Amino acid sequence: MRIFYDTEFLDDGRTIDLISIGMVAEDGRELYAVSSEFDQGAVRRHGWLMANVWPSLPILRNPRGVRGTDRIDVTDPDVHPRPQIARMVSRFILETPDPQLWAYYAAYDHVAYAQLFGPMSNLPAGLPMQTDDLVTEAKRLGLTPADLPKQEAGHHNAIADARHNLAMAKYMDSITRKA
Repeated sequence: MRIFYDTEFLDDGRTIDLISIGMVAEDGRELYAVSSEFDQGAVRRHGWLMANVWPSLPILRNPRGVRGTDRIDVTDPDVHPRPQIARMVSRFILETPDPQLWAYYAAYDHVAYAQLFGPMSNLPAGLPMQTDDLVTEAKRLGLTPADLPKQEAGHHNAIADARHNLAMAKYMDSITRKA
């Protein structure tokens, strides 16, 4: 069974620091988690992440409106430490028969997912060591990104993007059924 996922992360050229992960299984189950441990200061200094990812996260706003002092709401039920997210992701995947991971431009997503468990060699038994790429599948079908369904809202929110990945896969499935 396919699991479609997306991650949001801080990438400094050496490290991929997980911000959030969203997973949607074909059977309708979903998982969304935001890390309580990513470098919030580095995200605040990153213009693209502040404009595109930060607004979709559960944040506590400074009541006085002092810019740059907002922070992740660690009391939000979606916010967890990385070890807990690793256990949640592992359980979600292991509850899936013959799990296959799929993501859109999957390379960095796979690294962010795998690093939840440390080095690749630490991936728990039964967890996929590889993620299939929806972009590659679209190319195989002769499609360009412009041919795929457009995401109306929730861009760069990991669970919204994971749901959209499922929608794109269903669209590509419909094409292969017609062929």
